[in-house]
Amino acid sequence: KTSLEEWKSCVQNNLGPWGELATDNIILTVPTASLKALEDPEPLLQLWDDMMQAVARLAAQPFPFQRPERIVADVQISCGWMHAGYPIMCHLESVQELINLTTMRSGGLWGPIHELGHNQQRHGWEFPPHTTEATCNLWSVYVHETVLGIPRAQAHPALKPEEREKRIKDHLQKGAPLGNWNVWTALETYLQLQEAFGWEPFIHLFAEYQTLSDLPKDNRSKMNIWVKKFSEAVQKNLVPFFEAWGWPIEKEVADSLTSLPCWQDHPLKVYMSTEE
Repeated sequence: KTSLEEWKSCVQNNLGPWGELATDNIILTVPTASLKALEDPEPLLQLWDDMMQAVARLAAQPFPFQRPERIVADVQISCGWMHAGYPIMCHLESVQELINLTTMRSGGLWGPIHELGHNQQRHGWEFPPHTTEATCNLWSVYVHETVLGIPRAQAHPALKPEEREKRIKDHLQKGAPLGNWNVWTALETYLQLQEAFGWEPFIHLFAEYQTLSDLPKDNRSKMNIWVKKFSEAVQKNLVPFFEAWGWPIEKEVADSLTSLPCWQDHPLKVYMSTEE
């Protein structure tokens, strides 16, 4: 661990173009020039460790991380504004989002946590291409709310109540086609489950999936497993809810859940009655 005096001396005298901020759970590689303005990295790194602990908690992964995640800011990256992987890559314009404590606490850092969320996604409960850019945002919502104290409606413009309602209505007016169930529309399904049942069922399922083997690879089968397992986790028959979203529920799965009380007042009911 670097002392504060060593840090100040090192960062002021370092002629290297890049420097690193590191904990056991995250390593940030950013231009040295950006680090010179950072008088004391300790509060920043503590916040990062708090966020990484939240990332691990939702993913039902051990903490500290077995291998620290890495985020590297560079002049040119291979694709997009940011991308997941090892390391996560971002443009230099995003550096302040990584190291400016005031900015992070007030406005959040949706993008970097979104990419960390990508790194937690697992094929067993992923339904590409529908959820590829959706379930990763569960981590953004979770970290912003539980660590930064920023409600989802403020964490990203797409999660303002009026935007969410507009997407739900649009999806249902189209007949809830699975082809339309992507990105923010797909995320809405998971947010409605979370708002009704909390985060614990997600953590429980993400842990359980780590113990499962020989999971199918096709979306239809995987979606039906998720419906069955989430229903069992919350002890509610969620078949009508998922069917309303346009999920292809198999009769065998629907029949297996009939003994559970039906989720009568699920959030789409109000829109469905309006449609009718």
